[in-house]
Amino acid sequence: MVTNLIIERLEKGVVPWQMPWKAETGLPQNMVYRKTYRGFNFWLLLTVIDQYGSPFFLTFKQVKELGGHVQKGEKGFPVVFWKILEKEEKDGSLEQVPFLRYYTVFNLKQTEGIDESKIPSTEAHDHDFDPIGQAEQLIEYWSDCPEIKLDQSHAFYSPSRDFIGMPNPRTFFKDEQFYSVLYHESVYPN
Repeated sequence: MVTNLIIERLEKGVVPWQMPWKAETGLPQNMVYRKTYRGFNFWLLLTVIDQYGSPFFLTFKQVKELGGHVQKGEKGFPVVFWKILEKEEKDGSLEQVPFLRYYTVFNLKQTEGIDESKIPSTEAHDHDFDPIGQAEQLIEYWSDCPEIKLDQSHAFYSPSRDFIGMPNPRTFFKDEQFYSVLYHESVYPN
């Protein structure tokens, strides 16, 4: 199941493990525990938060406990929980046993009836972007450079419309990372 989801996302052009910017909506997290998802869960949920506009996910049970319900027809997203359990043997030795469980979570926007006072606020990453002169010149002097559209939800090149989409430079953790991603997307059309 996990492999199929990874392939599905890659076929759609989503490679979120290479994301040096913070999504404007925030990072995917469990709303009740306020813990950011990690590993596969992180990047799977990151690929869907833009369509909902909220970084918060809840299990069906958590939605009910908060007094809400999942909207009719909504489908959840699988997340994987795993850890190593220690089981004591009869001889007193400890055996390590892997424990794996799947859960289904729903984005907050797929629910209704949750009291707004229980919903945490979110803030996007914002830093003072300082353009790097030599990096800017590479794009400026590129004679047939595609149009660059900022403030997109992710980085991409659109071959059919010949433009490069980029998140806002202020959402990148470092100025250099903005140019690295921009150059990566710039290579595709050539």
